[in-house]
Amino acid sequence: MTKITAIIPVKGKSSRIKNKNLKKFHKSSLYEIKLDQLSKCKNFDEMIVSSESEKVLSIAKKKKFKIHKRDKKFSTDTVPMSDVYKNVASEIDCENIAWINVTNPLVSSKEYDEAAKKFKSLNLKKFDCLLSVFEIQDYFIYKNKPINFKRTPWPRSQDLQGLLSLSFAINILKRENMIKWKSCVGKKPYYFKLPQLTSWDIDFIHDFRFCEYIFKQKNK
Repeated sequence: MTKITAIIPVKGKSSRIKNKNLKKFHKSSLYEIKLDQLSKCKNFDEMIVSSESEKVLSIAKKKKFKIHKRDKKFSTDTVPMSDVYKNVASEIDCENIAWINVTNPLVSSKEYDEAAKKFKSLNLKKFDCLLSVFEIQDYFIYKNKPINFKRTPWPRSQDLQGLLSLSFAINILKRENMIKWKSCVGKKPYYFKLPQLTSWDIDFIHDFRFCEYIFKQKNK
């Protein structure tokens, strides 16, 4: 039976938005909202918060989540994310890892459960990971060349071939592969599609304000 451990990586501090994960968001914080969403899920066998911050870990324990005390070195902006993936996966004993960021507040418990359920049903000889993505149907140019359209005859926007963008809301793969690849992206991914709005990741303050507004509207 396929078992999935959800790992929620949370840094105590952030650079682009000060204390982003713990900053007040609606009536709570991005971090606590994510824990509340995940606590309603039924398809994860274990859920662990990984952080260097005692405050973050304390909140996790109060909400009945397991914790992984991360070396502060792996919560700095100078360490490559590939090293973080390898370090955390190496220190947590499990079969499969669902890497779940807290910066996608519009993803619901239902969607996390659907992703986990889908991974458990996958033929893992055909697919080596599940990646959450959203499709962007627009006109793209790279190095002065159209990527998904021809200049003539000019295509209608609804006829364009959409491109997939990784949202990092949830990625699931074997623990041993995360260690080996130092990544959560394999060569044979199953793309778990979510709407672009649902997938919205908070990177900058305008993302934060926009998502907070949408979150408030959804939770009136």
